[in-house]
Amino acid sequence: MPRPAGVRNHDFEEKRKALLDALTDFALSADLRRPSLRQFALAVHQSEPTLRHYFTDRQGLVLDILENIGHRAGPLWAMVATPSATPATAFEEYFRISEAGMRLGGFIRAHAFGLIEGLADEAAGRAYLEKVLEPALRAVSDKLRGTPGAPQEEAALRAAALASLSPLLVMSLHQELLDGARAAPIDSSAVIAQLQQWLSRALTPD
Repeated sequence: MPRPAGVRNHDFEEKRKALLDALTDFALSADLRRPSLRQFALAVHQSEPTLRHYFTDRQGLVLDILENIGHRAGPLWAMVATPSATPATAFEEYFRISEAGMRLGGFIRAHAFGLIEGLADEAAGRAYLEKVLEPALRAVSDKLRGTPGAPQEEAALRAAALASLSPLLVMSLHQELLDGARAAPIDSSAVIAQLQQWLSRALTPD
């Protein structure tokens, strides 16, 4: 007997999660353009109606992918947010964790997907902001907020978070997605060491 219209199969959530994980992997490895729903479907060997069944439409799928990216990054942000003994140690730990993330490749792909989708669609932009960009910034602010000797004013914490994350995003875009590694190589370790030194000095009391 066929299932009545509108009634979900018993393993709906399990299948949806498996599809979402596969589609997120595709989003983080595909060409830097906005895939159509058909391209998403082909990437996971499914039909468009199947994706509509689980995600409603393309926008719904993109929003779910951005939320899944945020969910995957949650443990990393929790690690970043752990307070340190001093501001200098806080920046050393932050850049060490971030450099490892950059080398694994998922860091800039996640932000690139969010930016490409978010600049083209307001709902996707809000999802990228809330699920990916703001949590990444908040992790740095939370780390410093709990670190003895670090400034506690919200404006200072916000500035420190922006000053920490922004160069990593630009450097990763430059090297990994704009062919800078071949055309204009950057010694990322040296740059990160310099950033760490400057920020540590700026936030360490005399």
